Amino acid sequence: MLGKIKALPEKVAFTIGLSLILFSPFCIFLMSFLFPLGNGKKMIIGSVAYFFAILLILSAADKRHSRIGK
Repeated sequence: MLGKIKALPEKVAFTIGLSLILFSPFCIFLMSFLFPLGNGKKMIIGSVAYFFAILLILSAADKRHSRIGK
């Protein structure tokens, strides 16, 4: 799975990661109206979304860092 994340271009990975961080709380809030979610389930869903977002952003930063050659 890490290979698939590294295969994404850096701008796409950064954009997806940033959008996950910005929009996942809003999506969880909307999901709580459709399904009765407890606080624990909301925290687990949010932490998984943030984990993937951080992986994507770190992958984009690593590609940019290696491309610049520093």
